[in-house]
Amino acid sequence: MPTRGVGDLSQVYGDDWSDKEVFLQATGLHKDSNPSNPRHVLIYWVNAALSGGFEVWDITQLETHGHWHQYHYPNALKVNTKERSRNQTISLGIFTSEQREQLLELAADVEYDQVTTESCIWMRNLLAKMAEEKLISHHLFNTIREDVPLPSA
Repeated sequence: MPTRGVGDLSQVYGDDWSDKEVFLQATGLHKDSNPSNPRHVLIYWVNAALSGGFEVWDITQLETHGHWHQYHYPNALKVNTKERSRNQTISLGIFTSEQREQLLELAADVEYDQVTTESCIWMRNLLAKMAEEKLISHHLFNTIREDVPLPSA
């Protein structure tokens, strides 16, 4: 079972039953030409718009902690909206609350090694499961896999 993320605001700004656009975000605007330098990737949707250009994002990611990785949930964090323009952001579509819950269940089921699995591989496995369950299209999965890129192991 995932543990609560550090700084989690989900008890104050929790998800609701409304349909929401879900995004994949990769660090930086462009992929690195060096394949040994993978980008950090995450999935998010907005739980609340705050003043001062901030939002609360419900984030699904494999987090790095030194030399190991861990999946946390719930993980709702206050984020500057400028992060959208600083990083590659791809819409995965409009998800119902049931589809978001299914996404979270799939994320919790993605197996990984805390030492050797990094976020791109974990995300590729999650997106593959999402495509199998028809939460996203296989075309979108392949586009993201090539554009980010998301290697297989």
